[in-house]
Amino acid sequence: MAVHENVIQANEIIGRDAVKALERRGFTAEYVPTGAEALRRVLEIIPADATVGIPGTITVRDIGALDALKERGNTVYQHWGKMTNEERRAARFRENTADVFLTSANALTRDGRIINIDGTGNRVAGMAWGNGLVLFVVGINKLAFDLEDGIKRAKSATIPNAIRQNVETACVKTGHCVNCSAAGNDDSMCRAILILEQAVKGRKYHVIIVGEDLGY
Repeated sequence: MAVHENVIQANEIIGRDAVKALERRGFTAEYVPTGAEALRRVLEIIPADATVGIPGTITVRDIGALDALKERGNTVYQHWGKMTNEERRAARFRENTADVFLTSANALTRDGRIINIDGTGNRVAGMAWGNGLVLFVVGINKLAFDLEDGIKRAKSATIPNAIRQNVETACVKTGHCVNCSAAGNDDSMCRAILILEQAVKGRKYHVIIVGEDLGY
């Protein structure tokens, strides 16, 4: 289904306003209209000889960045696919210590805060601390009005993510968050929340907001 021209224009207005908010908080940010343009910018920003860590992100894979980086010759670390638990643990560590940590966000508030919820902690650790550049690719569907709305939006992403991983969280059964982590539920995937209020000292951040729906 074609996106109406009015929606495209509205997305650009909202996206560019969020870019300004991010820049006020110390992030480098830009707006692009499509996933294809986001992929082009990712390949421009990441040096051809850089190592790249890609954690659990549907968005980055949706735009074809993982395959494009590999085809170009970048060394890409990821923990998805068939591997032992020890291999997966080692892959997560390599992701976080790569030259570039390429990821998305569960939510981005219009005033420039970046929100992520994690079950194992590897993604939020890489976003807050790591070796080099943190590069976010964020679909317009991830934008939220404020912090409260952003946390709700981030938690809503747990349902499709749990289905993808065949984890029967309480929210998969109910269709909405029931705060199962507060009850000590072993299947909870909402165990660590990171809110980037500003760019962390000593880190470089670049956020690409895309005027299309991407990821969960």
